[in-house]
Amino acid sequence: MSKIIYPPLLLTSCVITSAPFTRLTDTNKRIELTIHSIKEWIRIQPEIKIVICDGSDYDFSHITNKLFPASNIECLYFQNDIDSVILYGKGYGEGEIINYAVKNSQLIKDADFFTKCTAKLWVNNYNNCLNSWNGTFKCDCNCTNIKSINNIEIGYIDTRFYLVSKSFYNKYLATTHLNVNDLNDQPLERCFRDAIIKHNINNFIFPTLPIIKGVAGSTEVNYGYTLKQIIEDKIRRTALKIILPQLF
Repeated sequence: MSKIIYPPLLLTSCVITSAPFTRLTDTNKRIELTIHSIKEWIRIQPEIKIVICDGSDYDFSHITNKLFPASNIECLYFQNDIDSVILYGKGYGEGEIINYAVKNSQLIKDADFFTKCTAKLWVNNYNNCLNSWNGTFKCDCNCTNIKSINNIEIGYIDTRFYLVSKSFYNKYLATTHLNVNDLNDQPLERCFRDAIIKHNINNFIFPTLPIIKGVAGSTEVNYGYTLKQIIEDKIRRTALKIILPQLF
């Protein structure tokens, strides 16, 4: 078996949130949950290189240097366009954060691809997900009506966690946030979907379910999967692989 290549992990953070529809607004709680996610990522892969980029101008370095002195953690921070985030939604801010990190992170500059995960979350089966890396883009998505090849719809792309090459991101995804409009039911997840469909991208779905854990900033929901949910997802994913194998 070939050795797994661990790309830098980009954690997108916004400690002081201004986006509409955000339930978790307590700054200290958002910091606490982000630090917890870093601990979990280091548990999953002790040698992982982490880039944490905050769009509310919050510098995590004074915390990470103290708590994780042996880890390779790069802390970036800047101020999002607050007016646009308020007007269009959190996905607009996330797009700005990722673009800032791609342009300014030394760890990402030194790599061909990176892992993106929303701060406060981690992926327990990260190594399994990395094993499916295809050199361009791997994510999870919501597919409905998969009874026949003519009735498959991609509802949205899961933007919480994905693997992406810098070239693919810059070519296809770097401007998707400009189409975000949460008030008109056009979140970043659907903007990603539209880009995938427009450019006829194949082989982009993870063959296995990413086991995402942590707390959602928008809803304060604790993510997790029951055994029943994992089995049901495996059945759906198996059916989709048979109907549209090119997506995997």
